[in-house]
Amino acid sequence: MTPAGTTAAPAAVPAGRPGSPTAGAAGHESADRPETVGDGGSVWSTLRNRLRRWSFWLILLVLLCGVVALELLRGPAADRADLSPGNAAPNGAKAVAEVLRQQGVQVVATDSLQETRDQLHAAGGTLLIHDPNGYLSAEQLEPLKAQAGRIVLLEPGFEALRALAPGVRAAGVIPADGGNLPADCRQPGPTTAGEITRGGFSYRGGSDMCFAVDTAAGDAAPYVLSDDGATVVLGAGHVLSNEAIVQAGNAALALNTLGATDRLVWYRAGPQDVPVADAPVNPMSLLPEWVLPVSLWLMAVGVVAMFWRGRRLGPLVSEPLPVLVRSAETIEGRARLYQNAKAVNHAADNLRAATMTRLAAQLRLPAGASSADVVNAVARNSGRSRAELERLLRHEEPGTEARLVAWAQELQQLEKEVTHR
Repeated sequence: MTPAGTTAAPAAVPAGRPGSPTAGAAGHESADRPETVGDGGSVWSTLRNRLRRWSFWLILLVLLCGVVALELLRGPAADRADLSPGNAAPNGAKAVAEVLRQQGVQVVATDSLQETRDQLHAAGGTLLIHDPNGYLSAEQLEPLKAQAGRIVLLEPGFEALRALAPGVRAAGVIPADGGNLPADCRQPGPTTAGEITRGGFSYRGGSDMCFAVDTAAGDAAPYVLSDDGATVVLGAGHVLSNEAIVQAGNAALALNTLGATDRLVWYRAGPQDVPVADAPVNPMSLLPEWVLPVSLWLMAVGVVAMFWRGRRLGPLVSEPLPVLVRSAETIEGRARLYQNAKAVNHAADNLRAATMTRLAAQLRLPAGASSADVVNAVARNSGRSRAELERLLRHEEPGTEARLVAWAQELQQLEKEVTHR
């Protein structure tokens, strides 16, 4: 930032604004005042200005966030689970649950295996099991067969079929495209429904199959009755959804299947039902066999590298203090800080104060001389007009770096004229 060939201001001479009581006093006052070097001051002032400008919108945003947070904390979390009796969204099954309640069926929703057992032990009834993620094992499901009078397996997996419907096997997915599926069986519920929309999973086996479709391996159906007749395997879970319940005979099938008794326990399995092992699992047993030897080898290589690099660096070298730094280096460093921060005005103040101080000393003015006294003395000794010197020494405000360099050269030329006169 300091121009070439220009007499740079010494590091100890701070900036002073023109018009101060004295040039010397300006230097002394600035010496006790800390300066902000770099762009820290400008960044903070810019940030304060922006905060002040956008304060209304920031306050409004904070208030809106607070209202939303209070609403979220005050209200319970909405039920968004698929085929949940409390979910009113298209993927939920709240409509079926409400119609069953209106028809006198007590619908009890449970979300844990223990709660389900307690409800069945208290009053029995029909048990609907929905375990889409396969959390339950066959050992957990088998005791439920003795507690429930009737079981409906909703889109069951292998473990549920093995425990509660051993004669039924999975047969794949039924495409949703195509016409409706006719009942074509002897069961009263499907016969009343007549037909249902396509989709869901298909099964084969059991004592009876309804809504059968042709597959490469033979007939399969989304509605299968187990060999003992106590379990219904319903692979067409979509017929219970709020979105599809009004289509074809979906509602009739849902109500006849779930409303066969006066009480329905609707059980949705969750992660809390996953059985916990009796003994804690050793984390090392979950890692591949090569992890331990490779880790030991890497540790050994790291220790060897530490000794190798430590010897190459050598011992620490002490240096006597204090360290002396040349004034030219400090001036150059300050100029670079001003340049990076684009602090043109701050650099101009330093140049102005330094020039005033040197001119006052050259013209042998007293310590209490003001900036106007310095201008008058320079006018007498340089031959320049007082108006020109007022502009050059007191009122010049360079707005760009190019103008700052040109002005610094003018100040240098003025000092040469006064010094060699």
